[in-house]
Amino acid sequence: MKDVIVSFFPAALRMPWETCEWEWDKVEEIRIRVDKPVVIVRVNREYILLKGGVIQELTHDTDMSSCVIYRERELDEMFRHLCMDSIYAYEEERRQGFLTVRGGHRVGITGELVVSDGKSCIAKYIRYMNIRIAHEIKGIANGLMKWLYHAENIYNTLIVSSPGVGKTTLLRDIARNLSNGTKEHKGYAVGMIDERGEIAGAYRGSASLDCGIRTDVITGGNKKQGTQILIRTFAPRIIIMDEIGMKEDAEAVLYAGISGCSVIATVHGNSFDDLKNKTEIQPLLQNRIFQRILFLQQRENGLRWIEIWNGEGMCLCGESLLQECLS
Repeated sequence: MKDVIVSFFPAALRMPWETCEWEWDKVEEIRIRVDKPVVIVRVNREYILLKGGVIQELTHDTDMSSCVIYRERELDEMFRHLCMDSIYAYEEERRQGFLTVRGGHRVGITGELVVSDGKSCIAKYIRYMNIRIAHEIKGIANGLMKWLYHAENIYNTLIVSSPGVGKTTLLRDIARNLSNGTKEHKGYAVGMIDERGEIAGAYRGSASLDCGIRTDVITGGNKKQGTQILIRTFAPRIIIMDEIGMKEDAEAVLYAGISGCSVIATVHGNSFDDLKNKTEIQPLLQNRIFQRILFLQQRENGLRWIEIWNGEGMCLCGESLLQECLS
């Protein structure tokens, strides 16, 4: 993982990262703000990188003079490096506010926005970056797969959590299990709609993370377009999609359902009541589209816990079983 993190930076800015020895595998985010210390997020704690390649926990009295700090010119160099010096080829990504780089890592970008085509905004001067590290953890879904099968069918399943807790990592491992099959169940043809390239770690259309041997991946576009393409040309048994956030996304779920596909999707949220207040989710809940709802949480000690509910709002798997579910 250290080599991956070093690769985010152009050669002239790599020295403190190359010399630092640390547990990089647990890093979740690297937040870079112009003229401010670089902040590294790991297991709910924040750290800073010192000029000598030393990691130190961030506190209110941290000596800022010893921290690695990037200026405007250096952020510009970083952005060009991440775009492989082809800035205009990434114009659409700039409009969306993020880049997906090799390995499925996502780089959020913002700063001064300008209107670029009469309606959408694009970051003209990038002064803030958030590198979200994609983690592939195989096997985390093994213990909960039994809750997703209904005879030889798969329950429509919704994974719910706050941002950064790991729902995309869990979604990927569920897809891998369904695609490869298990000792008890055969593998299915899986269609994955990966708009931002995060689930499959897609880079230039190719998946770099293991989503299963029977999985076909569509990147770019939107969920509705992707669902139509998959159903018409790949005949998936299951469709995987990340982050339902718009009315059109809910329509894609309904379209997949009436076409005979099971759907596994994610959404931001914290509770069943929270879901009921989301306009785009309301019709899906009212029509009992999802038979399984997985609530993923992260505790202060960094451990993830999961609760499994049915579509009627009844908890099927409480905290006493959560450790088993994720083992």
